[in-house]
Amino acid sequence: MIQLLIRDPKQLKPVKILLEENNWLNKSRKIENNDGVFSVFTLLTDLADGLLEFDHCFYTDTPPSKRTLKSVVQEYCHAKREPLVFEVPKKWSIYPPMILFNANIEQKHWPRELCEKVLEHQSELFGTSGITHLAVNRPIVQTDVMRRPFNIVPLYGDFGPDLAMDHRPTSADFQDAFWCHVVQNGVYQTWAPRYTMFSRGNIKEKKRILDNCKNLQGNIVVDYYCGIGYFALSYLRNGAKVLCWDINPWSIEGFRRALSHAGYRYKIYHRDSDVFKVEDLSDLDACVFLESNEFIHSRLASVVAPGSLNIKHVNLGLLPTSRPSWQSALSLVREKSTTKATVHVHENVHVDDFEELKEEISAAFGGSHVTHLEKVKTFAPDVWHVVCDVDVT
Repeated sequence: MIQLLIRDPKQLKPVKILLEENNWLNKSRKIENNDGVFSVFTLLTDLADGLLEFDHCFYTDTPPSKRTLKSVVQEYCHAKREPLVFEVPKKWSIYPPMILFNANIEQKHWPRELCEKVLEHQSELFGTSGITHLAVNRPIVQTDVMRRPFNIVPLYGDFGPDLAMDHRPTSADFQDAFWCHVVQNGVYQTWAPRYTMFSRGNIKEKKRILDNCKNLQGNIVVDYYCGIGYFALSYLRNGAKVLCWDINPWSIEGFRRALSHAGYRYKIYHRDSDVFKVEDLSDLDACVFLESNEFIHSRLASVVAPGSLNIKHVNLGLLPTSRPSWQSALSLVREKSTTKATVHVHENVHVDDFEELKEEISAAFGGSHVTHLEKVKTFAPDVWHVVCDVDVT
């Protein structure tokens, strides 16, 4: 049974009242005072949530048969005779070799010993092995077009040098960085969590691409905001060739590593140093441009004849809105594509505005019909990340 150790005498009475009201107090044992630390005996086998607000530490005379993350934290606090001040995450994601907690544990960073204790029991706690890094996730800054993880909090492990967000990474920086990975729908993706973000919730849209955009051999997909290859890798899996743009060099490096891992033929084009030739599409699976998608038309203007590219899909995957690219995507399809193309427009929108958004997209794309609205994930109360498919001829 759990024994509470109360260091603040003012908390003794409210703790005792809480225990009595819930029939948690072991009345067969008197409260003991040991050098100013009060021992209160309970009938609990696990620490109740209502006790977490009090400054106390505790131990259990009968360890649980199965360890949990909470019990490991409890054991550590008891061994150190410290109050339970470390919040225990309830959710996490496994991105080998990293565990990323979705929790607010910033009030006090976990000490190294606690992290090592968690990793010692990782197979039992997380059902996996080989984990070497722990971190806490924070929401990305929606106004940051480079989608950088300003708020990731490393807890344990070397995540790479602390570089300024506007630092232009070198090959040595890429080598020194910590990289993690995930396999979703059989597609391998990798990124450096200190320098770029990963959106797990996009898995639904990736699967929709894999299931509904099949047999793309001989077709081209243009991705205006490719990131680490979130959606481009799914189109590649279905046989397409991809033309991709992104301004974040860390994202492009992650995409490059995933392309290499899967055995695709690719080339990275840098602004003002690499020339794109239409013949490249014959030799490559992926042409990846490290530059703003504002240069799409200038890149293609002199080397791609009007109506000569078999563009099947155009992906506009920027949140909270991709509106700045709508006109560009419409012009691209009308000027360069040999056939009808489906433009996938990603937006964050309130549930009450779905129909209004569809009408706005239809008007922006010259009256083209919005054939489908896919609700990908909730972003805020009643606000959804959606994808609208619009067929442009």
